[in-house]
Amino acid sequence: MKSKTKRVFWGFFSLDYKAMGEYLEEMAEKGWMLEKVGRVTAKFRAIEPKKIKFSVDIFKKGGAFAPEDNEETSEYRRLCQESGWTFVTSQEYLQFFYAKEGSDPVPLQTDEEIEQKIIENTLLKRELIGVSLFLLVAVFALVRSFPVRYGNLLSFTGVASTFLFPILSMIVVIPALYGIVWMINARRRIKNGMTIKKPTLKSARRRIVAFSGIIWIIISIFAICFIVDAFFRPDDVLIAVLGPAVGISLGTGIRYLVKKGKIKGEKNVLLTVILVAAMFFFISRAIPFIMEKSEEMYNVDSFPERYPVVTMKEIPEYSEQGRSLTKEFKPSMSPVVPKHYTYWEHGEINGIEKYMDIKYYEAINPYFSEIIFNGVIDRIEKGIKWRGMTILDRTIVTDDEMKHLWNADNLALTEELDELIIRKGNIVLRLSGDIDFNDRQTRELILERFFRMCN
Repeated sequence: MKSKTKRVFWGFFSLDYKAMGEYLEEMAEKGWMLEKVGRVTAKFRAIEPKKIKFSVDIFKKGGAFAPEDNEETSEYRRLCQESGWTFVTSQEYLQFFYAKEGSDPVPLQTDEEIEQKIIENTLLKRELIGVSLFLLVAVFALVRSFPVRYGNLLSFTGVASTFLFPILSMIVVIPALYGIVWMINARRRIKNGMTIKKPTLKSARRRIVAFSGIIWIIISIFAICFIVDAFFRPDDVLIAVLGPAVGISLGTGIRYLVKKGKIKGEKNVLLTVILVAAMFFFISRAIPFIMEKSEEMYNVDSFPERYPVVTMKEIPEYSEQGRSLTKEFKPSMSPVVPKHYTYWEHGEINGIEKYMDIKYYEAINPYFSEIIFNGVIDRIEKGIKWRGMTILDRTIVTDDEMKHLWNADNLALTEELDELIIRKGNIVLRLSGDIDFNDRQTRELILERFFRMCN
């Protein structure tokens, strides 16, 4: 039994609006009538197969935040109806009409020069503004990502962003470049007294496959990466997506209310300010709650065998002392650092608060481990920017004698000698806390536990 409705992937460029009409006529002959067009999909309802003529027009008063029904819109659609066209739906500037079977409607656009100017001032302008904003964000992200930051190597999403985001940035520019080329050709043809060359359905379908196919492959890869990262570090992923998710939800809600005419003008601005303030308040409350829950999530008494760990009980100076310690263990992985974790141990030893922090990174080769080593040192030296100040920044020193004793490829310490960063082969180890790094037994224990495979 045939379903009464169905959704199909849309994927047309906005400048392919003439080809959209061809596609809708083709669907009607197959027994599907358009109901709604969204950004990604279009909804159809089942009808008796018939030949229906469609026209897709550009209404310059439309747009993402233009009300669906107002005086200007109603007057425009009334004039189209008097010309023999029945309104179906709209998608931003695009208005979808059909003509009843057997009728001979008047074309909605007859002056190609005027049509070309409308396209430039609506569709092309929108594409250029959208791409310009994206490029600003993309350039900012690329500048922050290259040279490659070691933090990006520690998750599937980070690795995917590093290698795929530049490709995605170039692909997103394609619609704008296509629009610019179209505009230049349209102006030239009008100047030479020729008709504007309209995109055909065949050419539009080729663009959909080439453009949307790559986009969806990249999106699918990112989705898989998020799922894998969420399995290892659900709190980190939740915090990362919390802001964008809330922002998109609020933006979608505001757009819906504007389209339905519920808010307009000054009310629109005021509501936006209120909702943005509410978003920041919600996020500021949610993140501490998530962090508190994550501490409970990662409290452990034992560790998986495949992760090398040294506990304070094994450190010679603490082995015979009384203790009441809390242990937290957060493992994760990525394609280029398949094994890394954070281990935190703290508590009272003979009435004195002590702690030990271990960060272990095992990369697929020394090239990536060197990036991690340099990145860790850079982060320690730069500290944290907060309210125009730099806090928690440390001075890093090198010690060739200690490097020789530890048999390391790279070694660095903080000036206070309370933090040690070692790289040997494809492994990087960052140790901090109440540890005597000059103690021979401690050194031998750490080398045997963490770098045995490098010897």
